[in-house]
Amino acid sequence: MLKFGVAKRDITPEIDMVIPGYYSKRFVSGVIDNLYAKAMVFENNGTVAVAVVCDTINLRRDDVLRIRRGIYDKCGIPEKNISVSASHTHTGGPSWHWYEAGEHDPIYMNKLITAAIDAAVDAYEKRVDAKLGFAKCEVPGYTFIRRYLMKNGRVKTNPGDMNPDIVEVVGTPDESFVVGKVTTADGKPLAFISNYGVHLDMVSGNKICADYPGHLATLVAEKFGEDVESVFFTGPCGNTNHLNPLHIPVKSKIEETNPELPIHKKTAHALFDALCEIEGKIPLSGDVSPVVSREFVSGRLRVPTKEYVDTAYRFLHGEDVIFEGYSMEHLGPKERRHIALATVDAFNNPIKMIDAEVMMLTLGDSAIVTWPAEVFVEYGKAVREKFADKNIIIGELSNGSFGCYLPTEDAIEQGGYEPTITGGTTPEPRIGTDMVNATIELLEKSGL
Repeated sequence: MLKFGVAKRDITPEIDMVIPGYYSKRFVSGVIDNLYAKAMVFENNGTVAVAVVCDTINLRRDDVLRIRRGIYDKCGIPEKNISVSASHTHTGGPSWHWYEAGEHDPIYMNKLITAAIDAAVDAYEKRVDAKLGFAKCEVPGYTFIRRYLMKNGRVKTNPGDMNPDIVEVVGTPDESFVVGKVTTADGKPLAFISNYGVHLDMVSGNKICADYPGHLATLVAEKFGEDVESVFFTGPCGNTNHLNPLHIPVKSKIEETNPELPIHKKTAHALFDALCEIEGKIPLSGDVSPVVSREFVSGRLRVPTKEYVDTAYRFLHGEDVIFEGYSMEHLGPKERRHIALATVDAFNNPIKMIDAEVMMLTLGDSAIVTWPAEVFVEYGKAVREKFADKNIIIGELSNGSFGCYLPTEDAIEQGGYEPTITGGTTPEPRIGTDMVNATIELLEKSGL
């Protein structure tokens, strides 16, 4: 019989701590809703697996390893059976160095790491006989590709509302919404696990917020009970967000009943309505055994061109220069300074190769796959299309992220914001293809 436990701990940062996520340094001035580290424990047939999700923008590999070690020390769960993901909220605590606009605060990180460990230990101690099942549907109208071909032949990210120079959108979003339901043996809901791919940058500002997954958790608790947790994995969304510059019509119940809600709450309501529609149809089983598998794929880090490095040094030495070649000519001084610092950092980085951990937790005929980086949707869609009849959660920014975006080779050729080197460790796109292939191989070996 499957045993399951779920728990959470608060990781809300203090007033005046730094909020990473944009080009300007922001400081916490208030709280819209609290942030949490949430942990789930699955056990059957001698295997115990843990999945932790933290309401934060990103997590370094060394912080993930500290969380894994802490859980192992207290519960004896093998570290290789523990995944740790970040939600990617842009209104979270200082967990990520972002040059002059973000911090990796050791005081805050001790709080987050301790909370993640404690949540996992609590979930382990709360294990009960349980049933589990998954289902999926499509939720259109709340995730949009943010890259557009312009009349000048270049690709621009977020070109602006109804920009007359837009020719067409470059790509299609992944509107998959995967839902897992966990109940006690007698049918009482314990948790909902869900997965959707759109950036958590709908709130912005200086107040702490878990963005749309936070409000989704509120809606779940209101309907199913305060002790029922909502654990959300952010899907591949490196080239998507909530902006709708071409004003594509959005049809949903919440748009009709409460069109004035902020967009993060509209998105949460749309996902919640979909969850409520399918959760009663999810086939549940207690005969589910967790199976953990993983693969490491290696890839080279991207090195900026000599032209870009020269431009970066010139800017940092006071020249009013423009970064050309990626449709980034419109950048202001703060953005250009960030790109310059990242470019120099990448050029001087002694590390030339990086390992990406592809981890998979198979649960019956469904799976939770975790990848590092802000992954373009094309990579996730390649996996979902291969296993179109299966329920596969894909959580990005997991188990220690490298740099920021993982674009496709086509995107690097096209330009736009995401292919620029915005962090000192930006991998070549080949690693994305290798991650997809490794995932497909692991899924096939699992018999899914």
